[in-house]
Amino acid sequence: MVWLMGATHLLTDIEVAYFRSRIDDVLQSGLPTDWQRGFLVDMRSKIDRYGTRTRLSEKQMSTLKRLTALKSDADLRLVVSNVPERRRYRRRTRYWGLSRSEQKLLIIGAVMVVMMSATVVKHAEDYVGGWFPAVSTTTSEARNFSITDGDTIKMNDGTRVRLVGFNTPEKFEPLCDRERALGVKAGMRLVELVSSGKSTVTKVACSCKPGTEGTDKCNYGRSCGILRVNGRDVGQTLISEGLAVPFVCGAGGCPPTPRPWCG
Repeated sequence: MVWLMGATHLLTDIEVAYFRSRIDDVLQSGLPTDWQRGFLVDMRSKIDRYGTRTRLSEKQMSTLKRLTALKSDADLRLVVSNVPERRRYRRRTRYWGLSRSEQKLLIIGAVMVVMMSATVVKHAEDYVGGWFPAVSTTTSEARNFSITDGDTIKMNDGTRVRLVGFNTPEKFEPLCDRERALGVKAGMRLVELVSSGKSTVTKVACSCKPGTEGTDKCNYGRSCGILRVNGRDVGQTLISEGLAVPFVCGAGGCPPTPRPWCG
């Protein structure tokens, strides 16, 4: 599944926090269509990867706002329009007796309070929890990692974790359109698996030369781990469904990464 780029809108800190929260809520509601779910998962992965450097086209921004809109007008104020501020305002406007700068500080403070309310659960080397970081209006369940793609996740502390034992198609740097489409599908499937039960991430040693772990020379600086849902390795499920292939490394290194999706 490929989304048209034509990026013209650079997300702000407030928009990043808002869209992360709303995408999570909409995906967990079970109401979006398959197309909408694919779009939202793709946008969530892009925001996780680029943060405030995320650029969206006018069409992507419009669709994202429409799919994540809330009924409450107050909540919608968290979304900052992409029209330059000096063109949008001809004169200083006050709401609730506050100036524009005071309103902005109030909104930022509210977002930070909500984000800080999401707790991170850690137990030694195991991370037990669920899906995306929680900034939710419907649940207080703690979540401690986000999904980057079919075989990579990111912990709340910023640690990137490459899941071991399998390899999924690339959606960010594919070799062909078919690989990109399968990569998006693998990411969506991983979201479904993680949201279906209790998830546990167990950190394991990476297959690298001694002394290189934790550096760019070992797994591009990422940690390694195993993600299980209800006790089963997600890699086994993705392989059985044709969305991944086995990828087993040795003690000090890995064979060439298997990417058979382009023929």
